[in-house]
Amino acid sequence: MPKYKEKLETAQRRMEEAKAKMEKEKDAAQTATQEVTDLLSWADTFDEANAETKHMIIARLVERIEINHDYEVEIKFRISVEQYMRIAA
Repeated sequence: MPKYKEKLETAQRRMEEAKAKMEKEKDAAQTATQEVTDLLSWADTFDEANAETKHMIIARLVERIEINHDYEVEIKFRISVEQYMRIAA
């Protein structure tokens, strides 16, 4: 009997760990979905803005744009990915 009791406790512990992991992944998925929704709404707002407003938005987001001799484009943003993730959360 003790052998089966130990197996049952192990199985229950694994089940609880799996439930916790599933909840964590569910929360992460909801966060990602919200970030995509926010990004799409910002994109819609940008698309609907007039040229002057678009220029102002880009000027606030982009520090500089570099074009190399091989036509390689590098965009330096004023905000990092980490900062964006904290703002979006």
